Order: sequence, then C-alpha cells, then structure tokens
Amino acid sequence: MTRPLFVAALALSLPLVSGACSKPAEAEGAPAAVSPPVELAAPADVKRVDIAVTDSGFSPSTIELKKGEPVVLRFTRTTKSECLKAIAIPDLKIEKDLPMNTQVEVAVTPEKEGKMVLQCWMAMIKATINVVGS
Repeated sequence: MTRPLFVAALALSLPLVSGACSKPAEAEGAPAAVSPPVELAAPADVKRVDIAVTDSGFSPSTIELKKGEPVVLRFTRTTKSECLKAIAIPDLKIEKDLPMNTQVEVAVTPEKEGKMVLQCWMAMIKATINVVGS
C-alpha cells in the first residue's frame, strides 16, 4: 500500500475506532450517578463515617474511632486528581481504589489506640485516624 493511500485509509478508520471506545453522552444538566455501596460486609447497625475525597483532600481530615469497635469508612471521590484515585491505611494494610462518584465502603476494626495515617496511594495527601479507648 502506498503512503498516501495508507494515510487516507487510516484517517477514514479513526472515527470508527474512536466511536467504539467512547462512552455515550450523559444528559446535559443531569446529576452525576452515584453507584451503590461497594463490598458492603458490615451489618446495618455498624457505625459509618462518610469521607469526601475532593480537590482539597480528605474531609473530614481527622477521624476518631474507638478501639475494637467495627466501623465502615465510606469514601466518595469527586476529584479527577490521579493522586486520589486510591487510598491506603498502611497500619491496617488496606489499599482501595476509589472510582469517581462512587461510594466505596471499607470495613475496619482498629485494635490498638493511637494515630494512624489515611493517605492517597502516593502518600502525598493525608488525613489522621485517631483511635481512642472504648
């Protein structure tokens, strides 16, 4: 195939390829869809803490939990920041992806008192988890 013919064939096929990979357009002005909670493993009566993951980081930036008390941390990421596409709680060996506009639940039961770090997967943006005696 000659170069001009190859370039023309490539140019004609691009709309087909790009159309196959694109998502359908959402209704203009419609609110962003929020998926149902992910991996709901805790009973309904377990304490839940909502954590917003935004351009400003984690909100609240300090979370107080009780030693030995099960709790579900509910994350909702609304920022496109690559740094906040996943979180980690190193002391609990937890790493979790945070898809955009999707509530992600992480069940934890802290077993020792003290401070733990909640951070983005790159360890650049942080919040504090204070675990107090029960």
